[in-house]
Amino acid sequence: MKAIFPSLAVAFFCFPGVPGLATETPAPTEPKITWVDATDPTVTDIRAAGERNIERVGRALISEVDQTVAARGPAEALAVLHLKNFPLPKPGPGQPRVTIIKFPSLRVRNPDNRPDAADQAALDRIQSELDAGNAPPSLLIQRIERPSAPVEWRVYRPIGTSNRCLACHGDQDSLSPAVRAELDRLYPHDQATGYSAQQWCGVIRLSLVAAEPGPPVHIRKP
Repeated sequence: MKAIFPSLAVAFFCFPGVPGLATETPAPTEPKITWVDATDPTVTDIRAAGERNIERVGRALISEVDQTVAARGPAEALAVLHLKNFPLPKPGPGQPRVTIIKFPSLRVRNPDNRPDAADQAALDRIQSELDAGNAPPSLLIQRIERPSAPVEWRVYRPIGTSNRCLACHGDQDSLSPAVRAELDRLYPHDQATGYSAQQWCGVIRLSLVAAEPGPPVHIRKP
């Protein structure tokens, strides 16, 4: 089903990940996953940090992909961006810290972006809304709890394809032979083709940890 989404997907499947993604490993026990209302005032800082950094990451990735494609063409850009990591955003003082950036989808291209249980729940929730003919939420927030670990907050934003994405994600018959050859080489189990413009293709997900409280402030009485 087609829908209008933020078109960040030009960079959606191109990068293997960012620092933190490659070290994400399954927890020994199933985490507790809780959906949190994005309008809940208790998650204002998490939501603000998630939205702000999704915008920053999206703009930076789009710029990187656009420049590489313009200089090298789609096929060679796939090979270059496949090897490129992207730095995690640095938090401001007293701000939540981004620990992982991921691009899960129901159609996997890069195995590093394969959805885990929490990602799958977010993807299924969006797909259910689309199947019902409803507009999906613009933002989803989860609280992930694991024994003896800090709480992980996840902020998801649905994203969709733009026309320029279709050079690597359109119908198989529309892809150039060079692009098809690179996809076969880099992603032999690729599922991320067959899209049309403005179609939902997945989410950008930021994992965050809340800012640690600073030292107590002692105020001297006059």
